[in-house]
Amino acid sequence: MLDLRRLRTLREVLDRRSFSAAASALDYTQSSVSQQIATLERELGVTLVDRTSRPVKPTAAGAAVLARADALLVQSDAIERELAALSRGEAGTLRMGGFFTAWATFLPAAVAAFSRTHPHVALELHQLEPDPAVRGVRAGELDLAVVYRAGPPDDDPAVQSTHLLDDPYVIALPSRHPLATRRELVLADLADERWVGPPSDHAHTQILRDLYREHGGFEPDVAYETRDIAMAQPIVAAGLAVALLPALALVPTHAGVVVRRLPSTPPARSVWTVRPSHRRMPIAVAMNEALAHAARQQDRASAA
Repeated sequence: MLDLRRLRTLREVLDRRSFSAAASALDYTQSSVSQQIATLERELGVTLVDRTSRPVKPTAAGAAVLARADALLVQSDAIERELAALSRGEAGTLRMGGFFTAWATFLPAAVAAFSRTHPHVALELHQLEPDPAVRGVRAGELDLAVVYRAGPPDDDPAVQSTHLLDDPYVIALPSRHPLATRRELVLADLADERWVGPPSDHAHTQILRDLYREHGGFEPDVAYETRDIAMAQPIVAAGLAVALLPALALVPTHAGVVVRRLPSTPPARSVWTVRPSHRRMPIAVAMNEALAHAARQQDRASAA
């Protein structure tokens, strides 16, 4: 194995044809330069510098090594520069996932802010629901993911979680609905309505049904079932149903929809970032900060 530090010293000695000139250029003592060249010769088993001539010159073996040294040292310098840029968060590739309504609201603003301050970082962006996104982080396929949860994060030592915001439940009404002019509603006001919501086998359905019972005292008439949350607004706008949705799912709000907040209901979900616990990646930390800022902006806009 060639020691690149000694190889660099050899190049200086042979380029400058002097041990003392090389020592001055490298800010070493002359004895240190001599020791490094002697050690390199001993490791390679050949004499590299003809010390009997003035100025010194390469032996045939030294010339052969020198002919290849520049390419090796250029590559070494390039590796050091790239690693330094990566460690400062100035370069590299960031792989990030996020769920649909995050991409439709605050996530693009975070990506734009990050890209302005990290123009040389390549981004791989994916739309993913929370379960596959967390699996991707654990497997090392993603460096960062934006996910939602119905409760606090799991106690998972493999991932580090950062809370971004809480996404409250709101009522979506057709703009021509008789209750659309009221500023405040409770779920009991909507007991006789037709609803759009997830099908009975959906993971979120039981949470919704419990809310209807606890806060409204009724079983909902789910006339329109859909697994795609983006379909709910057009159905409401057409006057076909009302919906109980996370607030982020109604940004932007369809022209035919009126949104009313509900008092005393728990958040629909909390939104978090997750990233690997045991990997030091400055660009992931920087994106995490951009996401936190964009989420605060989104939270303030929603509350206004």
